[in-house]
Amino acid sequence: MSPSHNHYRNYFMFKRFSMMATLIALSMIQSQADVKQQPPDSVDWSRGVIVAYGTVRVDISEQGRPMDGDSGTVISLNRGRVAAYRKARERAIENMTRLVKGIRVDSDTMMSDLLDRSDVVQTRIVSIISGRVKILEYPIDFAISGCRAELSIGDILPAVPYTYPGDEFPARIDNPIPTDYTSLIVEARGIPVEPMILPSIFNEEGLEVYGRFYVDIRHASKFGIVAYAHNEDEAMKIRSAGGHPYYAVAVKAMKGCPVLGERDIRKIFSSGKTVESLKKCRVIFIIDKIKE
Repeated sequence: MSPSHNHYRNYFMFKRFSMMATLIALSMIQSQADVKQQPPDSVDWSRGVIVAYGTVRVDISEQGRPMDGDSGTVISLNRGRVAAYRKARERAIENMTRLVKGIRVDSDTMMSDLLDRSDVVQTRIVSIISGRVKILEYPIDFAISGCRAELSIGDILPAVPYTYPGDEFPARIDNPIPTDYTSLIVEARGIPVEPMILPSIFNEEGLEVYGRFYVDIRHASKFGIVAYAHNEDEAMKIRSAGGHPYYAVAVKAMKGCPVLGERDIRKIFSSGKTVESLKKCRVIFIIDKIKE
C-alpha cells in the first residue's frame, strides 16, 4: 500500500472518529434532562436595570445530528449554534417585554395598562427595547446557547405619555434654622412601599409634596425620579446622595408611596438648595427587598 493511500485512509478515519465523537457528545447532551440553571429574570430597582435571559439548545435529530428545527434538515454544528443564539436572543427579548409590562409606573398605573390603552406607547416600547437593550450572547454548554438582555429602567421613561410641568415645590418659611442638604433619603422599610418609575411622597394630610409634577425630568434618565436601595450603605453609594443627605423615616405608606411627618417636610422645604436637589431627582427610598 502506497504512503499516499495510507495518508488518505488515516485522514478519513480521523474525520470519521471526529464526527462520531461529536455525535456522541451531542447525544449525551440531548439526553440530559435539565439545562444548566440560569439566574432568574428580574427588575433590579437598586441597580436601576431590567435583566432577562434566554436559553436554547441546538436541535438534534433522532440520529444525534444537528438539524434545522423548522425544516428538519441536517446542518453543521456551527450553523446550529448560530440558530440557537438567534432563538435565545428572541426568547430573552420576549422575557424582557414581559418584565416591562409588570413594572409599576405610578401609584395608579401599571405599564401593562398604558400598553393596553395606547398604540403609541406600544410603538415606543418596541423602539426602546430594540434600540437600548444590551445583549450578551454566550455558550452555556456544548450545544446550549444563552443570551442575557439588560435595559435601564430610566430608558422606559420616554414611553410614558405623561407631562412634567416643573411646578414649584411648596415653600416653607416656618423652620427657624434652614439647613442645606444634598439629597433626601427616605427610610421606608417595614411599610408597603412599592418600587415604581414615578412615585410620590405625601404629607400626613394626603397631599403630594414630591412627584413628577415638580421635578426636572432630565435628571431621571437612570433610575427615574427616585433611586432605590435596601440599606443605608447602598443608599450612600448612590451618586445622587451627595455628601450631606437628609434622612427621614416614613410614618406610613399611601398608594404604595411613603408619607413623611410634618417636622421632616418643614426641614426639607425650608432650604432653597435642598429644594433644588429635589428638583434634580436626588431622592432615594430605602425599601424591603422584593421576595422572589
